[in-house]
Amino acid sequence: MIDRILLLAIFIFIGIPLTMLSIFYSLNYSGFCFAKMRYLSNEEKLRIAFDYNNREDTLPVNVDGKIKFYEHIKYASFDEYIKENPDCCSINHGEAYKIAQSSFIPESSFLDPISGLGFRDLTVINFKVRYLDENGNQRVQEVRLGNTLRNCGRPVSIWFDKEP
Repeated sequence: MIDRILLLAIFIFIGIPLTMLSIFYSLNYSGFCFAKMRYLSNEEKLRIAFDYNNREDTLPVNVDGKIKFYEHIKYASFDEYIKENPDCCSINHGEAYKIAQSSFIPESSFLDPISGLGFRDLTVINFKVRYLDENGNQRVQEVRLGNTLRNCGRPVSIWFDKEP
């Protein structure tokens, strides 16, 4: 028979650490943000993605079938933008690789979300870029911008072709 003290030692030194690691990686995989000790809300994710795109000095605009980058006129806040465009935004949970164009998203493995390095969610914003054209006239064009978000909201921007 195996000694009970040996079984207890095995449980303490192997079982408990493995259980703790399993819990940690399961939470990571589910999108839990350890820095804030909670999951981010959908509104927080949309605000993060909006602020990330709104702070950019230039954004892509399709002019005569060619993509050009113009200096855009920034919005004062997310609240201002959402009042004007209530149906602008969506979040695709865990589907970033199926929805976005593959050339804009880095390859991922199963281990990336477990380690917290992978991207869980894709926010899609039909962003109305306000910019000044070559003649100094203000123009507005809607572009579809996506951001993949890590567990705590660190965004990486990707760009979509606007669907016809």
